[in-house]
Amino acid sequence: MDGMGSGRRDHFWDAARALLMILGIPYHVALAYRPGQEWIVVSREGTAFFNYLAEFLHLFRMPAFFLIAGYFAALLLARREPVAWLRARLVRLGVPLVAAMLILVPPMNMAAELSNLSAVDALASWRQSSATSGGYWVRHLWFIIVLLYCSAIAAAILSWRPGWRWALVESRMDGGVAQHFPFVLAGVAVLLGLWEAGAVELFYKMGLATNLPQQVLRLDEFIIYAPWFLLGCLIQRSPAVLDRMTRPSIAVALLAVVATGVSLWYLGRLSPPTGRFVATIASLALAQCVFAGARAFLDRPIPLVQRLVAASFTIYLVHMPIVVTLVWLGQSVSMPVALKAAAIMLLTLALSYGFWMIVERSPLLTFLFDGRVSKPAPSTKGNLQHRHRTA
Repeated sequence: MDGMGSGRRDHFWDAARALLMILGIPYHVALAYRPGQEWIVVSREGTAFFNYLAEFLHLFRMPAFFLIAGYFAALLLARREPVAWLRARLVRLGVPLVAAMLILVPPMNMAAELSNLSAVDALASWRQSSATSGGYWVRHLWFIIVLLYCSAIAAAILSWRPGWRWALVESRMDGGVAQHFPFVLAGVAVLLGLWEAGAVELFYKMGLATNLPQQVLRLDEFIIYAPWFLLGCLIQRSPAVLDRMTRPSIAVALLAVVATGVSLWYLGRLSPPTGRFVATIASLALAQCVFAGARAFLDRPIPLVQRLVAASFTIYLVHMPIVVTLVWLGQSVSMPVALKAAAIMLLTLALSYGFWMIVERSPLLTFLFDGRVSKPAPSTKGNLQHRHRTA
């Protein structure tokens, strides 16, 4: 079953989500090679290109991911009871969250410490930070925490209002929005930008960027991405808008180019609220371009893509420890920084995929790193086997 009402499966949603997950590899490698900027691992080299690459990927990757997550949540909640769906979400997301925090994050943190300190000092810093910093344990897993929040709220609302599980946006409104889609999308982008500029700034001005609310609970990330999740839910219930959201639009593409250009040109020179406002407009326009591109080129069963779809969640979980370790070890390798970064990206993808190949062969590892009770079925079978992997 699909989300477009045609009775066929829309493969491009799976492909888009997998792409957004795997783009975490170049994003995090780029963070490591930004000159003069601190990250969790020290590379001791860099070039300005990686400032712009990291910012460009950051503009659309997670906003688009949470929009897709909301889309799939609305799709599934029309078929399953909210409590049962939430229980499955808690297992599918919660088990890999805990497993990654306990198994993958500690050695990653140790490699990060060793990139900047002697072995003795690195161990001391690792022990202290492990005991005092919640963010030290969460790292790249924050998105799972935010997804759990969004899932719990969605399930609670639909338990309270069960009729909303099947409700569609009123057809006249749906058609009107679709008819004027570029203008409405621009208006929604402005509203989202105002929200993120104001709400996030208020969060920090209230002094909430501390260990529990920010580093552990990730409430600032929830403030940022909950509206994207909601937008995905609404789009799934708006057939005409959904169709326009996944088809090319010259006007939206131009908006993406302009907003992205402004965001990158003034990178680091805008005030934080203004920067978030402009970036949010670019985010929504770029997300629409990603969805349209995925529908145009990936809306069919492609074996390699299906394998990456199946592996994408596990790849995301394990790629960060690999990136951090390779960047640390790469300090002693003499080669052009761009070539080194590219090599780390490719090697990380290969090693992460290899890790998934091991995971898929073990029911225990599948449960720990993919949240599935049993071994995954082959990627070419089943209608919903891999569709709801991380959203």
